[in-house]
Amino acid sequence: FGSSFSVDAPVQGAAMGKIKTRQHRAGNKVVPKQRTVSGRKWRGDLSKSSSKIKSVPRKTFEEKMAEKRRVQAAKELEAEIKAKEKEVRVTAAKRREAKKKRKEEAALRSGTFQVITKTTKINKWNSKAKRQLLKMSAEQIESVLKKKYHKEL
Repeated sequence: FGSSFSVDAPVQGAAMGKIKTRQHRAGNKVVPKQRTVSGRKWRGDLSKSSSKIKSVPRKTFEEKMAEKRRVQAAKELEAEIKAKEKEVRVTAAKRREAKKKRKEEAALRSGTFQVITKTTKINKWNSKAKRQLLKMSAEQIESVLKKKYHKEL
């Protein structure tokens, strides 16, 4: 090994049997190396704990304000993007609603219908026929007929 290493020196502490046989000297004592046989550090850094504490450099006022402005700008951008997305969703919903309404009106114009005056027979109908029944007011009927025949009634 060399002149600074000793194999037969006594090992101190609870790590007996797990320490590598090669050891180094620190002053008069024989101090085992920093790693056990498994490779795990067991002794750690021998420096004082007060010297291990590192101070975090403080930010200046300008740095703090720049960070604050950057965060604020990011929040504004996010809110703007969300507003645009919401506007797109609202316009799409309005478009769908208008399309649905036009489709219903077209179905009314193209379909054949008759006015039922004796409503007592409706109770005898099956449930599917009852669901297909459309109840309209007089004004609605007039508007449908007006659109269908393109004339005044």
